[in-house]
Amino acid sequence: MLIYLSIWTFEPLNKDMKTIKLNLLLLLTIVSFNVLKVYSQPINNTAENQNIQAFIKIWGLVKYKSEKSTAGKLDADRIFLNMIDQVKKADQTQFNLLMSTFVEENNPSSISIALAESRKKRNNYQYLVKNTDYRWINGRQFFKKLRQQLSALSTQQNLTGKHQYIPSVWYEGNLPNEAPYEDYTFDQEEMNLLALAKTWNAIEYLFPYKYMTDKNWNKVLCEMVPVFRQISDRSGYEKSILMLAVAINDTHASGFMSSENMRMVNVIFNVRYYPPFDYKVLPSVIIIKKFLNDSLAKSSALKTGDEIIAINSIRVKEWIKSRATLIPASNDAAKFRQLSTANNNRGDTFAFSNLDSGTLNVEIRRNGTTMSLKLTMLDRQNRQNTKLIENDIIEKREHEKTISGREAVGEDITMFRAGNFFEKDLPTENNLAQLSTELKSKRAIIFDMRKYPQAPGLFSYYIPMLLGKAPFAFARYYAVNLKDPGTFILREGIENYMYVPKDGTKPFGQLYKGKIVILTDEHTQSMGEWFTMMLSQLNSNTTIIGSQTAGADGDLKYLTLPGNYIFNFTGNGIFYPDGRETQRNGIKPDIYFTTSAKNLSGTEDAQLQRALRYINDGK
Repeated sequence: MLIYLSIWTFEPLNKDMKTIKLNLLLLLTIVSFNVLKVYSQPINNTAENQNIQAFIKIWGLVKYKSEKSTAGKLDADRIFLNMIDQVKKADQTQFNLLMSTFVEENNPSSISIALAESRKKRNNYQYLVKNTDYRWINGRQFFKKLRQQLSALSTQQNLTGKHQYIPSVWYEGNLPNEAPYEDYTFDQEEMNLLALAKTWNAIEYLFPYKYMTDKNWNKVLCEMVPVFRQISDRSGYEKSILMLAVAINDTHASGFMSSENMRMVNVIFNVRYYPPFDYKVLPSVIIIKKFLNDSLAKSSALKTGDEIIAINSIRVKEWIKSRATLIPASNDAAKFRQLSTANNNRGDTFAFSNLDSGTLNVEIRRNGTTMSLKLTMLDRQNRQNTKLIENDIIEKREHEKTISGREAVGEDITMFRAGNFFEKDLPTENNLAQLSTELKSKRAIIFDMRKYPQAPGLFSYYIPMLLGKAPFAFARYYAVNLKDPGTFILREGIENYMYVPKDGTKPFGQLYKGKIVILTDEHTQSMGEWFTMMLSQLNSNTTIIGSQTAGADGDLKYLTLPGNYIFNFTGNGIFYPDGRETQRNGIKPDIYFTTSAKNLSGTEDAQLQRALRYINDGK
């Protein structure tokens, strides 16, 4: 059976082994330096920068709202590259004349089709309009005629149902007609500013959570124009794009850092040195989980379970803060996850980036006692160390393959592991009735959502059907409103939320009334958060046990940038039925589970044990 609801980005457990070796070996040639000091100061020509900022906003308004653009007759890139030099040098009168002509040529109708109602009066349930803010149109630098043109354009309605630069599908997809410029060499100011204009406006019109960012999006543009004007090479380009990814406070934007996309991660973060152990970052400590091998454990003064509280006399809270500035994330939980080594497919250890040497003075806490010790890091310019790290990653991946996607936890409890249950493990039509009876006989069912789901059909179709639950809407799902880009409209059909059988197949029997326990943590992201919302509403006997999730729930949009880079972000708005945001907040657990140093350094799954205790004792 084809399950179409697989609309979130998959994060596969297994990546090409050649990718591991390539990324690790690249580290051998890294020259250790502080990248934050490499780039010279941004260009601060105030008048030119203000013109560029205004042009980027007007260009984006024309790109996403004008008649020619919606009709597919606007080459936005060509116009930007042709005009940017004139824009920079124009005085106020010249700028207004240039922009007025630009708007009129690409939106020739003198009578625009105005929106039928004020956005402010729209039903807050059906529409998401919090992002809409055109107050910049009233800026002093714009003359009256231009303000009138821009105001009319901002209220123009697209009745075609299509758009040249917005995908026709409402779920996941690439933003269409964005040229990759594959051979770009990153040394042309015009092209670099085009990359900024594309990214800034994609977020302005297509990112439903723009209103939730820490920093005002207009202010981000003001700060980033001089940065993009200063780019002269690939590393500067990647770092600048990464700064935009950080600014949207969206864990999905961390996809820009994937090994298939960014090539200069090692240079930008300066990750020459690798700790001899796996670790987990928490707000004020770094906990040592496990050494890479027994030899390293014996030769180190540190031990598994130690809590590092300071490095080179800097408290860990401040140490981590300074190394997290270029990590895109919706919340601190997701940021700490990316600074840790769990599910580390590339050998990233960002919590130990930008080191001047491989020897650190660390202050640790062990069994309530504080002591100062030396930490000797692994130098990845040493091939033996690189091989050791590579082998550790491979070993973890091989172990991952041995974990079952479904297993009995005692005689009357079944557990499904979302990250280890694959499409090949889905039940056949012939044994569905038997499986339904078996599951309903269990006292409790545990769903482990601490890894990215690998078989979405299990949750969107099979589990509800097997447990006797008809398809239902368990969230509010908002997609871009093609009539008015920048606003979003509620998708109301049940089929937007779950698979609805077209052959009339019904759920099996009565609704399962046993306990349902869902395990979550910072690795619960996107599709994992979506299905956690669904599972938590299957019956009235459900409990979420965990911690803050990644806060990035919704389909992705992919923007192609010059140099053939992909900038991805959450493209749809997902809310609880009562209107609460899941973005940044994540899925709220019913019972908070806090990981201790002892739990992390042990072999037992302490969170699972907590779930079993709840099932058995009810608390």
